[in-house]
Amino acid sequence: MPPRPKTNAGRRSAPGSAWLEAAIRVPIAAADRVGALLIAAGSQGVITGVRELAHGARRRTHETVRGFFPSREPARARLAVSTALAQARDTGVRRAAVRWRELDASLWEMDWREHFRPVRAGRRLVVVPPWDRDDHGGRTRVVIHPGMAFGTGQHATTLASLEALEALASPPPARALDIGTGTGVLAIALAKLGVQEVVALDLDPQAVSAARGNVRRNAVAGRVQLVCRSLAEAVPAPPAGRGFPLVVANLYVDALVELAPAIAKRVVPGGRLVTSGVLRSQQARVRSAYAAPAWRLLSAQRRGGWVTSVFQRLPAPRPARPGTRGATPAAAPRAPRGAAPRRRARPRNR
Repeated sequence: MPPRPKTNAGRRSAPGSAWLEAAIRVPIAAADRVGALLIAAGSQGVITGVRELAHGARRRTHETVRGFFPSREPARARLAVSTALAQARDTGVRRAAVRWRELDASLWEMDWREHFRPVRAGRRLVVVPPWDRDDHGGRTRVVIHPGMAFGTGQHATTLASLEALEALASPPPARALDIGTGTGVLAIALAKLGVQEVVALDLDPQAVSAARGNVRRNAVAGRVQLVCRSLAEAVPAPPAGRGFPLVVANLYVDALVELAPAIAKRVVPGGRLVTSGVLRSQQARVRSAYAAPAWRLLSAQRRGGWVTSVFQRLPAPRPARPGTRGATPAAAPRAPRGAAPRRRARPRNR
């Protein structure tokens, strides 16, 4: 049986009502690399894992990788994809043909229904479509209908985020913040893990609409607050020590780096931050943006070409006061050049 398809939990979705799909058929070994190239080209999400039979073969050797771009800029999307493929090291990838088609809302729903399968995360969670009624061994169900947004829990970025949040929410903190909520899958999981107040924000109205429907499906409306605003507008910087003990940001690397100072102001000292949506080649940028003295890296989990990291917010160092214990003494003035060295006075014998 072919493996379950993996769907990128894209953090951004197009404000239009349609997607432009780029489908590329490549050998299975190259699928993750092609998915990373599509993300680098601006794809809002990627679907992989759909294996196909090569002509005349008895086993599945190829896989179709599909990326999704805003349909309002088709020429830009085509140029970006062709440029990204041309830079690939693999000759087969550089020569791969790209099939394009436009997906409206009805085609999009038919498409994700075909590929969405229940996926287990960690020890307690399972992400399921609305029509799934299986008990899944008593796991906590997170019911997701993506609408026109991304995020069904099957891609490595979302799956690793779910696992990290499950570990960090034992015991659950009182509050949590989800930046770039998409379908709301992470915010809903946090609420079902016991977090009493979850603030979930996204800049895309369609993503917030999809998340709102999923919040109702999971009966967590009393715990999850959805906001369609930027981080600065949705969550004003709180006083020191009054932020969130747990924050998750499943974003592209440019957004993670840009938001680093703002996120630091919203995590309490000792609090945890989960970052995801980062390619291995981009991890150094994230490590640099979330470095000492503000942050300490606790873990970095690699899945395929993606990295999910957990950082701890460090308390701000207190400046030492002159004359207090631990203060650095002032340096003694140096003698002028050419002057005879001063001798230390010896204590007299008593």
